[in-house]
Amino acid sequence: MIKQVLRRLSGTVTAALMLLAPLSAVPTVNAAEETAKDIKVCNYYKIYDPGVSIVRNTAAKTNGISLKVGDFGIPADEPVKEVWLDVSMDASSGLAAMPAIGYGCAPFVNDEGEEVSWYGDGLWMTTAAAHATVVISIPDKAPLTDSFDVQIWGEDGAAVDTMTLNAIGFMTGDGGSIGMMTRKGDVNDDKTVDGKDIFALADYLAAKGDLTAGQNGDLDRNGRLNAADLTLLKRGVMNGSFNAVSSDETAAEFVKHIKIGWNLGNSFDAQDPNYIKNSPTQYETMWGNPVTTKALIDKVKESGFNTVRIPVSWGAKMDNSTYKINDDWMNRVQEVVDYAIDDGMYVILNIHHDNSQANYPYFYPDSAHYAQSEKFVTSVWSQVSERFEAYDNHLIFETMNEPRLIGHRNEWWIDSGSADCKDAMDCVNKLNAAALGAIRKAGGNNAKRFVMMPSYAANADAATLAGVVMPNDDHIIAEAHAYTPYSFALDENGTADWSESNGGNDIIQVLERLKNAYLNKGIPVIIDEFGASNRNNEDTRAAWAKFYVSKADSYGIPCVLWDNNAFNVGAENLGLIERSSLTVRYPKLLEGLMAGAANRG
Repeated sequence: MIKQVLRRLSGTVTAALMLLAPLSAVPTVNAAEETAKDIKVCNYYKIYDPGVSIVRNTAAKTNGISLKVGDFGIPADEPVKEVWLDVSMDASSGLAAMPAIGYGCAPFVNDEGEEVSWYGDGLWMTTAAAHATVVISIPDKAPLTDSFDVQIWGEDGAAVDTMTLNAIGFMTGDGGSIGMMTRKGDVNDDKTVDGKDIFALADYLAAKGDLTAGQNGDLDRNGRLNAADLTLLKRGVMNGSFNAVSSDETAAEFVKHIKIGWNLGNSFDAQDPNYIKNSPTQYETMWGNPVTTKALIDKVKESGFNTVRIPVSWGAKMDNSTYKINDDWMNRVQEVVDYAIDDGMYVILNIHHDNSQANYPYFYPDSAHYAQSEKFVTSVWSQVSERFEAYDNHLIFETMNEPRLIGHRNEWWIDSGSADCKDAMDCVNKLNAAALGAIRKAGGNNAKRFVMMPSYAANADAATLAGVVMPNDDHIIAEAHAYTPYSFALDENGTADWSESNGGNDIIQVLERLKNAYLNKGIPVIIDEFGASNRNNEDTRAAWAKFYVSKADSYGIPCVLWDNNAFNVGAENLGLIERSSLTVRYPKLLEGLMAGAANRG
């Protein structure tokens, strides 16, 4: 389709005066090089057979056809977002002509700061004969009224041109029954991608009926179902790519692909009890970080990272009774996952900051709250796994973040003799297993999805690791957090000094404990949070980072840097990439990280 952002030809003048707009004001297109797109993909359409010819009258300059939205069967509660014009043009004079629509609307301020009450848009066509589909976007600030005109616009004094309107279509809402892309291809929603889905999609395109799960067929992610989706679906079924489950690599083999990762910290994990009153992007910015953009993820990749961990809090975005995740929140999470997937990166998606006792769904790892906790964890992973069931091994699930007894004297450090601690560790093991069961049950590529699991508090101390019981599954990965040495990395009253001889052994001890607890048993490990707070000591942090990451690599353990976009001096100022400016604030630290990971991935 032709779809370009044009200068809005809106103003207080009438349609006739619109014709005086200079040719340089909007882009031109060689329409002969374009093909007409099937207007039947629109929510509502009408085909004119024969077409309706419009001859531009140079004297009146306003010839066209007047139409009413209501004549096309569009309900009043479905706002028109796009108008598609399938037109044939005869511009034999050699001068440009513009197929366009125009209509009066409620007064609004245009891009030039003028208050106007007319909106018009189209696309210049520069060839003598052309057949194309012009897609005209309707702005939110100037909604399409019931009456509008389809016209030819051109230069004053030009020879007569003829436009034939072959068909007109309307896209309403956000695509009607067609939702966002899920990369499933499972059009009939039977959890299998096969020939039945091809027929279901073909029937939909031919009859413009309603699909059981229409969003599942939008394979080219353009917000609607079209012939391209049918082609992609046929190809996927024929070559087996849609039916292929996750790789048969072992977990130990898989983690070798992880070079080094980066955390999108303090964005999707932000918590606020007033979520229900806010949009997903407002919630995403609750803790002061900007809305996550594709440009930011591109910058992360450009910086050398090949993995993005997206911490996500779900509880406040769930229905308190049904535990259903808010659709807008799930869609927004998927949008950002796709930013990284489309860059060829690995993504770790988790449950974060839902370890609480709140007035919305949560988990808390003790026997008194176990039933509630299991319901929450399995509800989240059932829904998330279903949404992402067709994503391949580039998407990794992490069952929980730092599950612990918040507020307990042993919140962070286990007392092996404490009954509370033993109970908590047992609950963490059971919740890990329950989450895994929900993921596997969801089907699709989740059957062999790599799933990461933490110990109590994701701690790597010996007492905690001794209490870990991992499920019998060959696609699980242990995870740990290790801000070490703590006095250098995270302690509020810590030191800015570190050297291999004074702190290096602390890192090695953590790695040895992980080796004994997991690696020696054939279970790979990812340290998916580590970092060192800014204390105006970039050179030291760079040396620490190189040592840390390279030493972890010698054990086969990849690392994921925690970045919370905080750049002051002191504890938990762990930013690296400034999100508003897309700049690396500490290039030496980045160099140290990449030098340490040079042999990975």
